Amino acid sequence: MRLKTALEHTRAASAVTAQSAPQAHKTHLRLRLFLWVKVLLTVGVLGLLVVTIHPQEILKAVRSARYPLVLASLSLVLVTLTLRAMKWGYLLRQVKPEVRAREVWATLLVGFTFAVVTPGQVGEFGRAFFISGRPRLELIGLSFIDKLYNLLVIVLFGSVALLFLPGLVFGGNAYLFASCGVLVVLLWAGLILTVLSPRWVRDLLYAINVMLPYRDKVKVLLSGLDPIHRRQSLVLTTLAASHYLVSILQFYLLILSFQPAPLWDSFRASAATLFVKAALPISIGGLGVGETASVAFYRLFGVQEAAAFNSSLILFSMNILLPAVVGFLLLLKMRIAPEDDHGE
Repeated sequence: MRLKTALEHTRAASAVTAQSAPQAHKTHLRLRLFLWVKVLLTVGVLGLLVVTIHPQEILKAVRSARYPLVLASLSLVLVTLTLRAMKWGYLLRQVKPEVRAREVWATLLVGFTFAVVTPGQVGEFGRAFFISGRPRLELIGLSFIDKLYNLLVIVLFGSVALLFLPGLVFGGNAYLFASCGVLVVLLWAGLILTVLSPRWVRDLLYAINVMLPYRDKVKVLLSGLDPIHRRQSLVLTTLAASHYLVSILQFYLLILSFQPAPLWDSFRASAATLFVKAALPISIGGLGVGETASVAFYRLFGVQEAAAFNSSLILFSMNILLPAVVGFLLLLKMRIAPEDDHGE
């Protein structure tokens, strides 16, 4: 019940609109239909992939895996969670300096629970409903900033990985490669400028907001950007990049547990996989999309389809599903927090 209630609150706050009762009911029905479509799509894509690879090949790969390497990858889950907690806690302390580590960890894990059951992991913003003392929309804005820095790093590394994947652009037409290379350089320049000078992004969004309806609510949503200067931006980028590289290392260890693969080849394939998974939020938790991309990209380097599929699925279970289960257990003992210190 708490999970359902918090998800409904998250959707309502993200919309930042005041709807009439009939409109709200229609929106709720559309969201439910959208969610079920995503569930069916996820199950369908995974099922088709399993049939294509053959269940026997998948099970054979599982039985022959080197489990010490799987355990090594699993041991890094705590590292990835700690880096994410450090980044989320750093953001929270910009607006609420007295926030406790326990509150940071609890809301982070609960965010995983909401994220795993929503398309594009938008339910991750639900962590804002369990932090008191600050406006709800401001906390949702902070959650968005947290997610934005993760996406920034994924795009930075993923764009280069896609550019140098054999058979796509690299090694083909020289003019096509040069054109794509220029686009990637421009993308990097824009993203680096955003990291080094985040204030212009804030000022631009505030200027756009003046022309939008519900500008007062959107202004509160954007207020999380107010304390983000160059120093804060660099800290957030460093933490996001560290988390990303540890995840890439986990992916590599999982691939090695099934068959040998060069580190550079694995980096290109896994970075491209994470990029596609983030760019196509069409399934629940990225399931199906990530596995399909993993199989397609690792195949370019001679990695067996079953090995790529299993590695991607295990990584999802470690880094998303496991924290989501822990978050669900915490959610059973938590209540939606008031927005201010007076219990309102």
